[in-house]
Amino acid sequence: MSKGFGKELKEDFVIESGYTCVNHSSFGYIPKSVLKQRIENQKRFLENPDSFIRFLVPKESPIARRTAADFLNANFNQCFFTSNSAESMNSIMKGLGFSDKDTILYLNIAYPMVQNVIKYMNTHDKVNTCRIELKVEDLDKEIILSLIEENMKTKKITVAILDNISSLPSIKLPTKEFVELCKKYDVISIIDGAHGAGISEINLKDLDPDFFFTNLNKWAFCPCSVNLLYMKEKYLNQIHNNTISVFYGAGIEKEFEYYGTRDASVILSVVDGINYINQFGLQNIIQYCENLAWEGSELVAKIWETELMVKDKTMHSAMVNVLVPHKDHSYVLECQRTCFEIHNVLVVVFEFDGRSWARFSASIYNGLEDYEYAAQQFLNVLRKER
Repeated sequence: MSKGFGKELKEDFVIESGYTCVNHSSFGYIPKSVLKQRIENQKRFLENPDSFIRFLVPKESPIARRTAADFLNANFNQCFFTSNSAESMNSIMKGLGFSDKDTILYLNIAYPMVQNVIKYMNTHDKVNTCRIELKVEDLDKEIILSLIEENMKTKKITVAILDNISSLPSIKLPTKEFVELCKKYDVISIIDGAHGAGISEINLKDLDPDFFFTNLNKWAFCPCSVNLLYMKEKYLNQIHNNTISVFYGAGIEKEFEYYGTRDASVILSVVDGINYINQFGLQNIIQYCENLAWEGSELVAKIWETELMVKDKTMHSAMVNVLVPHKDHSYVLECQRTCFEIHNVLVVVFEFDGRSWARFSASIYNGLEDYEYAAQQFLNVLRKER
């Protein structure tokens, strides 16, 4: 590629003119070249849905599946597309068939969707839960692993769930060591890799979890919304798509390929998103985004005269948490909206361990100036100097 990372690359992306994006991580943004092909795929669907659904998707979606599986170094026949992480999580949990004899282990920083699925399982299937409560001082790989193992030793844990990179707060988590602990204590391992493909080097053959799912529209530059669900071979006859449809019982590939009328053209664009990554090289993208997120967040902390939540750089990905210089979280939330409406920049804020924090993420079209602008405008709103 002739273009370098940063501001000059922004023109390659479908981003509203004048909008300063420091929140790539929530939904993802796609290159114009990917959108062009996405529109062409959708046009084929709308022009002749009979041909597209009956013949073209069964022919071309395996190509996209194989591309995504290869990207994550996984076996093709163990990977399936879903619409989002919620669909993948529900398909796993409901397919495993838990009862009141089972216990699910998870962290309090697990994504709300994950926690709600567990809550549902507890309410409807009487599954027991083991939630590990973390505070800021516990956000350390060794501490987290120690707490997980302590609970696996003392309780009969059936399944355990861990993020690849958590959302709010955002930290890298020790997935390899976690999977090893699960094997040691005969626990089913589930990795929530919503923040994974495109921003982490994922090798599923090496990681070897029981289940793993990842959004391709967040960091892999694919259109919304598409998720890849991976499972060990022994579960292929046990797990079904959470949406039961006409192909129930016809085999897992059919069940996940078609589960009701929908616009499946987005799946075909997975190849284009991954090809875009390959033009630059995944490692180059990761290095740029992680370094920029760290430097940008340090700049924010300097402007705000606060601090980063976690000082260990190895626990940061392309998302970093910064303490907000205000104690009233309800007011901070008001300022988030005001800053967006007036200055056209969204600063993601959240409450953790009794304080307000902001999460900043970095993509290849960002530059340090984006974080300076976001920090200054948000601070002005906080101070009512807008």
